[in-house]
Order: sequence, then structure tokens, then C-alpha cells
Amino acid sequence: MIKDPDASWEGPFPYDELAPAGVTPWTTHAEMRDVSFELLARHLMTPVTQQAWDELRGVRRRLLVDLLLYDVDVTEDLPLAAAELDRLLAAESASPPAAPPGPLPEATTRLLADLIRFDV
Repeated sequence: MIKDPDASWEGPFPYDELAPAGVTPWTTHAEMRDVSFELLARHLMTPVTQQAWDELRGVRRRLLVDLLLYDVDVTEDLPLAAAELDRLLAAESASPPAAPPGPLPEATTRLLADLIRFDV
């Protein structure tokens, strides 16, 4: 699973904090309820891990966290993505450059003039 690089999360990401206790997005809800015992047994229970556990043990909050993750198999998907990019770049370089657009039709120009007003 890959975190959305553009997503912002207030504080540490919960799965990152609970990874030492074996928590992953595939951890069941029943297992998540018992993670606190694992954290205590490993002496990993801190305010930060407590907050992460609180965020993931509630279904609604966990769904929100899971929404920021993408299930990507990099070893399988990366070669396909690279081949597609190469194909698109080759097609772009093989096609002749597009002609510059002509002037706008007069009706379009009048409509834009009516819509755009510069009140100074």
C-alpha cells in the first residue's frame, strides 16, 4: 500500500506508528481492538501510539485513513506504467506540431466581452 503523497494528515500517520506492532491495512477490526495488548507487551504504548490506535480502532476514522492508501503492486504495475509513458512520448514526438489556433469567432468574442468586465 502506498500513502497518497498529496494527502495531509494531522500528526503522525497511524499505520506508520503502529507498524512495529504488526498493524497493516489488512489487520482485521477484531485484531485492531486487541492491538493495545501487543503495544503494552512490547513496551510501545506511548501517547503517539495511543492516538494512532484510537484513530484506527473506530470504523469511521479507519475508513478515512484507508481512503488515503492505494493498493499498488509496484513490481507488477511499474513496468506497465513505464511502457505506457514510453508509448505516449513516442506518439507525441512522432506527430507533427499542432497549428496555432485561429482567431475566435466574432460571436464568441462578443460573449466574452459581455462576461468579462474590468471595473477599475
